[in-house]
Parts: sequence; structure tokens; C-alpha cells
Amino acid sequence: MSTFWCIYFIFSLLIWSAKSYKSQSERSGNVTIITNLSVKARSVDQCTPGTVLKLRVDNFFETTEDGTFFIKFYEPNCMGCHDFETTWTDMAKSFKSKENLCFAELNCKFAKTICNDYELRYEPNLIWLENGEEVQQYDGDLTSPAIKIFVREMIKRNETNKSAAERPYFHTKPIILFGWFLFAGDVISYFA
Repeated sequence: MSTFWCIYFIFSLLIWSAKSYKSQSERSGNVTIITNLSVKARSVDQCTPGTVLKLRVDNFFETTEDGTFFIKFYEPNCMGCHDFETTWTDMAKSFKSKENLCFAELNCKFAKTICNDYELRYEPNLIWLENGEEVQQYDGDLTSPAIKIFVREMIKRNETNKSAAERPYFHTKPIILFGWFLFAGDVISYFA
């Protein structure tokens, strides 16, 4: 290969690589929005760290559409809910430093439609929501240590997903092709 064509080909690969990287980053941005929900910080008015936010029918969807929420669904006449009340308040206090996590509760007596949408099996029900979408229902023991383990796992999972979305994309195909053509050029020049 002549020097001109080698240089032309190298610049073509670099341009192709740049265009490919740009289109990949544009696509990955759109895919990230769909598959990897990054959590926006909630406003201070909605939830104060260390306290339990009381949700109502009229503010449930607007409040939970942005941020991470761990919500207790309960009914006032539920004995297990009364026993769990102090544990839930203590949970909110123990995760006070996690400002992007809001502990909340919804009284199903006044929000039957919302509670039915989540197909609740027993009470109290604990559901992890991120940006208005149900991520997981907690189905373990209603003890403080068990719930803390669950919350830590969910926070870690959220941080892992968030960091995966922020990782740079390394486009290796042009580099491999470039190396192959350098090798092919050496082979051709060896026989020429």
C-alpha cells in the first residue's frame, strides 16, 4: 500500500470511530433513560430526612414520580401495622444520612385504588419505588435488622446502576481494525 492510501485509511478510521462513538453515546443516553433509572434528588418540601412522609391520594403520584421512596402501605385497624409503627419511624431515623431516600407511608383505608394497583398481599406492605416505578416489594421479616439489610442492598444496587450509566464507553472496533490493517500492511510490504 502506498503511504497516501495508508494515511487516508487511518484518517477514515478515526473519523468513522468518532462518528460511531457519537452515535453510540446518543443511543446509550436514550437507552439509559429507559433501562437505568437514575434517581433525581427530591425537593426538601416533600420529605425531610429522618422522618416518615405521610402520603395521600391527592399527592401520591406527584410526590413519588421523582426520587427514591420506601413506602409502607397500611390500614389503621391492622394490629401488625400498629406494632410496626415504631420500627418504621426508627428506620427513617437510621437512614437520615441518605438524603435521596424518603421513607413514606400511605393509609390504604383512604387510598384503596392505589393499594389495589400494587396487589398487596398482607399488611403492612413495604414497596421500594424509584421515579414512580415499583422496583421491589419487601417480603422479609418485619424486624429492624432485616429491613436495614434490604435497604442497604437497594441503595447499593441503585448506586451500582447509577455508576454504570456514568461509565465511559470505549469503542474498540476501529482500534482492532486499525491493528489488523497495520498487520496486513506489514505482510504486504514483506512480500512486495
